[in-house]
Amino acid sequence: MGERIILQTNGAVDHALREAGTLEQWQEHVGRYAVGNSRLVLALSTAFAAPLLYPTSAESGGFHFRGASSTGKSTALVVAGSVWGGGGIRGYVRTWRATSNGLEGVAGMHCDCLLCLDEMGQVDGREAGQIAYMLANGVGKSRASRSGEARPSAEWRLLFLSSGELSLADKIAEDGRGRKAAAGQQVRIVDIPADAGAGLGLFENLHGFPSADAFARHLKTAAGEHYGHPSRHFLRTLVDNFDAIAPTVKGFMDEFLAENCPADADGQVSRVAARFGLVAAAGEMATMASIAPWESGEATRAASRCLQDWLGARGGIEPAEESEAIGAVRRFIELHGTSRFEAMGDLAPKDGIGSPIDQRISNRVGFRRRSDAGGTEYLVLPEAWRTEVCSGLDAAAVAKTLARRGCLVTGNDGKPQIKTRLPSFANPVRCYVLTSDILGEAEPRTYADRDFG
Repeated sequence: MGERIILQTNGAVDHALREAGTLEQWQEHVGRYAVGNSRLVLALSTAFAAPLLYPTSAESGGFHFRGASSTGKSTALVVAGSVWGGGGIRGYVRTWRATSNGLEGVAGMHCDCLLCLDEMGQVDGREAGQIAYMLANGVGKSRASRSGEARPSAEWRLLFLSSGELSLADKIAEDGRGRKAAAGQQVRIVDIPADAGAGLGLFENLHGFPSADAFARHLKTAAGEHYGHPSRHFLRTLVDNFDAIAPTVKGFMDEFLAENCPADADGQVSRVAARFGLVAAAGEMATMASIAPWESGEATRAASRCLQDWLGARGGIEPAEESEAIGAVRRFIELHGTSRFEAMGDLAPKDGIGSPIDQRISNRVGFRRRSDAGGTEYLVLPEAWRTEVCSGLDAAAVAKTLARRGCLVTGNDGKPQIKTRLPSFANPVRCYVLTSDILGEAEPRTYADRDFG
């Protein structure tokens, strides 16, 4: 349109949306080396996907490369950041070392762009979960002005890449206070193993370089010399074909989901798969526009590989709450199986002549006995189930999950508690009966009426 627009602010804007070199130099020295490296292609495709959020009404979110030191995590962020800019000491990459308030301003400056946050280990564990929600939700805190009136909250749309040796869940839990990452947080920051499994850390193809370290050093150096041009060219392509963006991306995403997301997957999984599909679409569009120097299908293969690695690390396609419920109960039994569950029946200790030996169980939560199939069943008393075994969880929901998985015996009335005769109790007592499946032992998943008296 030829109209020049000037942004006037109260102070200098600290940004890295600079340019150096040319697009051709970036393609030659940076972009082409991503071929055959799923994590690098995913990172670059995420950079191209950020401006697609607005025309497709997609939600913000991020990917977190988790792994040991010196595996190439930071290199992936530097390479992806070169799509948008660079310069200065750290180039385009920011650091996690900030408060949630401080990152509000940073997020606002990266609206419709890529945000790169290096080293999650530098942020306080109490802040990590809040930042995850804040960045993905696209809105800052509500604050009052000096007069007491509500000030407009900062808003943004963005995709972000993160790196660290710990996952978000580990970071939140590291203060030892029992905090856990909510399922919503883990959906907003998708945890991807940085190690691609080829013995080269984050990389799978070194393109002739003698070592992964030499390859990483080349990429960082090249990304520090050639940056900023790919995003400008991609944005011009989007502007020239704006009306076609939404249907084009939807077509890519539908195809990706059909091929990579099981039909019976939980909504959390399909939500994450949709983000991978968006990223795959962006990478393919950048390829068709002759900006990303890859063959058609490279971005889709990379997104599919990383999605499968995420699913493998996650443990399946069921809701995260179900995995957490099973893990919590299993962990309690592994820790306290003999110390807090009184043995009964065949498991009760006896002396040399077969007489029972008195058991001293501190803080007893229930009993354990031999099942008909030869495994060990754990019988948990109701209050101990709620306050001890399921501490911090919805006890009723945990019971339903275990019953559905065949790890909890239900009564004839379908209730999760069964009336059972227990030692030292005069009358039958309602309790939760956990099968040996809870520890992975072989046990039938169907139960007929049984006499546990």
